Amino acid sequence: MSAYPFQSCLPDNINLELLVLLDSLSSADNFIRSNAEHSLNSNWLSSKDQNQVLLVFLAEQASFSQNVSSRAFSAVIFRRIAIKSPIYLNDPLAKSISVIPNSSKSKIRSILLQGFNHPDQPINIRHKLADAIAELAKSDVSPDWPDLLESIINATTNQSLPSIRESAFRLISQTPDLINVSHINQFLPVFQNGFNDENDEVLIACSNAFVAYFEVLPKQSWQLLATLLPDLMNILPKLLNNGKDSSLSSVLESLILLIELAPKLFKDMFEKIIEFCSLITKNKNLEQNCRISSLELLTTFSEVSPQMCKSNSNYINSIIILSLSLMTELSPDDDEYSDWVNNTNIDDDEDEIEYDSGRQTLDRVSLALGGQSLVDPLFHFLTQMISSTSWRERQAALMAISSASEGCRDVLINKIDAILNLILPLLNDPHPRVQYACCNTLGQISTDFATTTQVQYGYRIIPALISKLTNDSITRVQTHAAAALVNFSENASKEVLEPYLDDLLTNLLILLQGNCRYVQEQVLTTIAVVADSAEQKFLKYYDALMPVLINFLKTDNENSDIKLLKAKCIECSTLIALAVGYEKFQAHYDDLINIFVNYQQSITDENDQMIPYLQQGWGRLCRIIGPQFVPYLQLILPPILKSAKYQQDIAILDEDQANELEQNQDWDVIQLGTKHIGVHTSILDEKVSSIELLKTYCVVLKQNFYPYVKEIATQIILPGLDFYLHDGVRRCCALTMPSLLRFDSRIILSDETLKLWKSIVDKIVSSLISETSTELLISYYECLIECLCILDQDNAVTDDQLLYFAKAIYKNLLECYKRIKERESNFDEYSEELEDNNDVDVDEELLDNINSFIKFVFKFRRSKLIVLINILLNDNQDLSIKSCGFNIIADMIEFCGPDSYLYKDLFEDTLKVNLANDTNLQIKQLSIYIIGLCSQYGGRNYNGYCLNRLTRLFYLATIPETSEIAVVSVSSVCSNAEGEELVLWLKTEVPKIMKILILAAYNRSIIAQNAKRLVQCLKILLGKLGNEAALQMIHTYPAETQHQIQKLFTN
Repeated sequence: MSAYPFQSCLPDNINLELLVLLDSLSSADNFIRSNAEHSLNSNWLSSKDQNQVLLVFLAEQASFSQNVSSRAFSAVIFRRIAIKSPIYLNDPLAKSISVIPNSSKSKIRSILLQGFNHPDQPINIRHKLADAIAELAKSDVSPDWPDLLESIINATTNQSLPSIRESAFRLISQTPDLINVSHINQFLPVFQNGFNDENDEVLIACSNAFVAYFEVLPKQSWQLLATLLPDLMNILPKLLNNGKDSSLSSVLESLILLIELAPKLFKDMFEKIIEFCSLITKNKNLEQNCRISSLELLTTFSEVSPQMCKSNSNYINSIIILSLSLMTELSPDDDEYSDWVNNTNIDDDEDEIEYDSGRQTLDRVSLALGGQSLVDPLFHFLTQMISSTSWRERQAALMAISSASEGCRDVLINKIDAILNLILPLLNDPHPRVQYACCNTLGQISTDFATTTQVQYGYRIIPALISKLTNDSITRVQTHAAAALVNFSENASKEVLEPYLDDLLTNLLILLQGNCRYVQEQVLTTIAVVADSAEQKFLKYYDALMPVLINFLKTDNENSDIKLLKAKCIECSTLIALAVGYEKFQAHYDDLINIFVNYQQSITDENDQMIPYLQQGWGRLCRIIGPQFVPYLQLILPPILKSAKYQQDIAILDEDQANELEQNQDWDVIQLGTKHIGVHTSILDEKVSSIELLKTYCVVLKQNFYPYVKEIATQIILPGLDFYLHDGVRRCCALTMPSLLRFDSRIILSDETLKLWKSIVDKIVSSLISETSTELLISYYECLIECLCILDQDNAVTDDQLLYFAKAIYKNLLECYKRIKERESNFDEYSEELEDNNDVDVDEELLDNINSFIKFVFKFRRSKLIVLINILLNDNQDLSIKSCGFNIIADMIEFCGPDSYLYKDLFEDTLKVNLANDTNLQIKQLSIYIIGLCSQYGGRNYNGYCLNRLTRLFYLATIPETSEIAVVSVSSVCSNAEGEELVLWLKTEVPKIMKILILAAYNRSIIAQNAKRLVQCLKILLGKLGNEAALQMIHTYPAETQHQIQKLFTN
């Protein structure tokens, strides 16, 4: 390579050695490249000193190498190594560029900036240098780099080089936090100039940078940037008028991100946005991406600002019209539908992107806005389209009902009859795609409106779908009718299905014996689901179906298509066997087992598509035959244990690698700090399936499965809670733990059981404290509750474990409280407060599980967990948490009995306040209930406490909202009242109680059984006073009052 045109920081011998290495790394020869990679790792990445030398060298080459290809390659390698975790550090989140000395960082920064600003730098190299500079500029690497801001500003004003202006904005996009609040006024003109740039690439880069900066800026400063929105919006018509479709699409995508952040900023221009986006989406002459982006922008408004959309009828009509219009843009050159029919990959209808976008938009908008806003305007258009002479409009109308049904469920569930009147006539439409759409809609409403559809409209839907399971229908319609029947049957009872099983299974069996592979696969799935739902009603059809399935499984044909069909046969045959039971299945048991054994022994490829079907089939056979299954464990467990032991396969990625891997469905890419982490999710999904199978064997085989329990617990389940990059693994492991305890059926727990339980407790408590997912916390508490149910002994929870639980529960409750408070105070002037009932439901479920768990702890350890009560009853806390606390008090009193009196001070004042004041009804009812429990379970020490609440309880018993629960508590207190203070209390309070009851009787606020029970309670109190004293008390009243008392006692 030619001599350097600059003065290198490195000695010549180092440069020479690394130039040879760099050349070898880019070699097309695998052997040379492999040796170079080995040398790179062992000689240059294994120590900090060599690492910093390498990074300086790569920065110089990326900036100034005379070979342009070498510059590009060096820039890529620099960035990749810079963000890579150093080999010499045991820290996967560290970056090589972060840990090298500041002196080396300074050299690298200077070199890269020189290369970036060089006027002759090619565009692609400048962009790569900008990416490298961005990594250096991130806060965890170089928190202070004042020269960079000045360089960026100068670059954005460079009139002679559009590429340097574009690269400068790319830099801002990647490191927006480089510009702090104090720089806003300095950068406003920078963005404004960018929005008015003549170069499209600069416009796009500026838009991206503006949104990225907006996102990191504190909300109180957003209004300053909002002054530039008109400039940003003015880009759109300019690009449209100049025919720059691709650039327009890119700016729209940036705008979508901004709308997600602050939709209210666009309120005043909402009408113009609707008009502009409608114009773009309708224009079939524009590029596809441009039209789809404009529709996506409008759709985003419905999700982030539903109230603004609901209040704008123009928006609703426009988004419906645009969606329906796009849904008619399918198969433009296939009126005779031959391409569609002949496409054997029925899940892949290509070149229908506009159609799919229309469907997805309608689905998302309906979920966001609901039926009250959408149904009437939508069906105004659908009724016209369904009667259209164009098959595309009829098909679109049907698929629109499918798309909108889930979101509009609140309204459409009451209109199922009318919907069926619209769609069922089209089941026999002349065009097969309309028939297909009709089947799709019937299947969708069977899912979205379950079980109403099954119970009330099965008599219309099932015969209609069965009619398409004949050779009069084309194969794709047959398949979709069978698939719709799966949707219907999954939510149908055997009583609903029974009248139609003859016709249904006759038609399915005929299709099964045809020669269309994808029809046969779907038919097998449908039969399996119908059998699962029909249960014993399926016995009648067993003899006709099972021999056919077994005979097919015995065939020798092993090509890939036949193999998948055999896999479906395995699924179908085992589900049928499970439905009819062992007695009926017994005749074919040996045949099916032998087939399974042969398949299991013949599998050599770990990716064989039959494996998951075979493993699930083995699991069903185990459930059918129980302990007889044990001899087959040695054959089937090794591959299941192997996949259940899969470890987390992760990779630290640069941005290019992350973008590439995001296209791979076997991997997920997550952002962790400043790093892209690739997670091989497909093998972890396989791990989850294997663990669930192991759980099945544990539950079914119990002590027969004991030889495998220790290996599963120590090598799979307990370590599985550390799989922090896959929620499914952690959840599955937690819910499998209780099954591992079921092998011990002895009354006295064995040492092995207690040891395993201790391991479970230690791991779960650690996870309770560290877990950030509320859904997983719910699973962890479910695990503990089920474990305690299984153990069911006083020594199940030790004092140390109890302390761990208390700490974990305290932390979980505090975090729950913070989430609730955040939701309550979540006002935002830039975005709407979206109703996320799921978050509320999840927190309530977590509180319920915590309460249930504490109930079990009280049962076993009585008064040991009282320390939590004071936390839960803090007056400033949320209603849900208070309710949880009151439930715990109730459990404590019930299970701790008289011992609970020691902790009365923790709750007595709170109960007194809640009984006296106009508090929340739920809390008041719980307070009343607890007084009754104190009397029933608390013993003599509670007598005075309960008596002092009794008069108030009598009054609450006369209030309709609290009458039922108060009467029960009054009865309990009156029955258990005793003690030296009782007589004095009776003389003071009974007259007050009589007055309460007389007034209530007069106002008829207590009637029937409640009135009788309260009077009976009063009689009990008078009886405790003694007959003579009671009569004297009554005789002190005026004659009229005595008459009312007599009437009260006799009614």
